[in-house]
Amino acid sequence: MRRRSRVRGMSLIEVLVSTVIFAVGILGLLSANATAFTTFSDAKYRVDAALLADRLIGEIWVDRTNVASYAHAGVAHGTAQDRVAPWVAEVQRLLPGADATVTVVGAEVRVTVSWQPPGGDRRQHQAVATLQEP
Repeated sequence: MRRRSRVRGMSLIEVLVSTVIFAVGILGLLSANATAFTTFSDAKYRVDAALLADRLIGEIWVDRTNVASYAHAGVAHGTAQDRVAPWVAEVQRLLPGADATVTVVGAEVRVTVSWQPPGGDRRQHQAVATLQEP
């Protein structure tokens, strides 16, 4: 009888300990999933910004005679010119809180794309190209 009364309740404690260990494991998996999602989103935005900047530089490269008409000071400084307006609209569509500037100084073109992911700091990608005569 004595031995039986000492073991009574041990299985309940074991179940409670295993439940706590299981809950900590699940919380760890959820945290890892949230971190992975944030990292994936950040990488996607960076890739989109790089591709958009490279695409505009490619368009400018083809249309070298009108390089000056691609200059754009950003959304806060007015509407984009006809040549760069569709590209700016695409930047704003693909990236959250996006803005873009295009600076043309001589043969150098500097395209800066900035965005702010939800709940994150402002990010920026800059591409610089020097246009040479063919």
